[in-house]
Amino acid sequence: MRRRSPSKRGKKRGRKIPLFFQFLVCLGVVLAIILYLHLSEHPPSFTERTKTLDQLLLTQLSQLLKVPRGAINKQEEEQTRGEKTWTLSRWEVTLPPGVVPEEASSQLVQRIQDACPGVTFTEARTQDDSWEIQVKVDNLLVHHLILRPPAIQPSPIPLRHPRSPRIAIVVDDLGLDTRVAEEILRLDAPLTFSIFPLQPSSRRIAHKAYAEGREIILHLPMEPRGYPLKDPGTGALFVSMEEKELLRQLRKDLEAVPFITGVNNHMGSRFMEHGEKVRLVLNELKRRKLFFLDSRTTSKSQGYHIAQELALRADTRDLFLDNESDVGYTKLQLKQLIRIARNHGTAIGICHPYPSTITALKEMIPQIQAEGIQIVPLSQALDE
Repeated sequence: MRRRSPSKRGKKRGRKIPLFFQFLVCLGVVLAIILYLHLSEHPPSFTERTKTLDQLLLTQLSQLLKVPRGAINKQEEEQTRGEKTWTLSRWEVTLPPGVVPEEASSQLVQRIQDACPGVTFTEARTQDDSWEIQVKVDNLLVHHLILRPPAIQPSPIPLRHPRSPRIAIVVDDLGLDTRVAEEILRLDAPLTFSIFPLQPSSRRIAHKAYAEGREIILHLPMEPRGYPLKDPGTGALFVSMEEKELLRQLRKDLEAVPFITGVNNHMGSRFMEHGEKVRLVLNELKRRKLFFLDSRTTSKSQGYHIAQELALRADTRDLFLDNESDVGYTKLQLKQLIRIARNHGTAIGICHPYPSTITALKEMIPQIQAEGIQIVPLSQALDE
């Protein structure tokens, strides 16, 4: 009997694979190739992607940032490059109260990036402390957004009488702790925020205070007696500075805190006694249309006297409210501030973001208002 070779047996077993199965495999491969070619030939067009982006931006501005449609000023320009024609949308967005431009930009970009891979962004702060976002598709600019901080619309406190006594309460030493600043913002009174320059949270606190309608001033560090054991901190002005150096540092400090309407001194018991140096500072404030509050850290301060000579709007504080970090002490000082206001029409108190001070203010503010005393921003209590 003739035996089959192994190779022939193998060939016979191979012919047992069903032809129908082979057909299905081939058909699947062909369909996959056709589908791939179809999709690769018909991706979403550039125009479709820009329209999708338009709708997504509008949705996120409305739902995420709560921006009403009326707060978006739109301008459109037709653009052409090669075979591509599109509309460049320029949107100016006025943010609602409590929304900080920098934080809004970060949230908006994150949402768009998650939903539209391949879209690129450029973010930058503008000179007026708005936030600019440029959005590109295929490396072409399709959206230019400007997120502007909310306009201040302070609610005027109704006058019970045209001569109602007024007090201004200035909170010094802000700029280091955002949490404390937010706690002060929750107090139901238009306290004035005095913010250090060049500190980690200076700009963020200024934006938050501005968004809530609070008045902001620069808390300008100056050389004290006892320096360097007493350190006035970053951005301080010193008696030893030449005029150009002093003005350069002063301008840097003034530009470090946005939305300021005035300045008061931090420390400065030595600096404020040097009339020539003080005059340089106050001349710059007058040039910028800023007022000055003399914190009176020395009885020999030249600040208010020179401000009067320069016809600069200015005043001096009446009381430090919390020389002792004690709730009872601060409440007594607030009552004294009320007495001064009743006798002279206005009074200015300076305090600090101590826990005891915040507690005292929380307890006393309703009482002060119930007695017919207005708590006003500092600019409304200055000596005219």
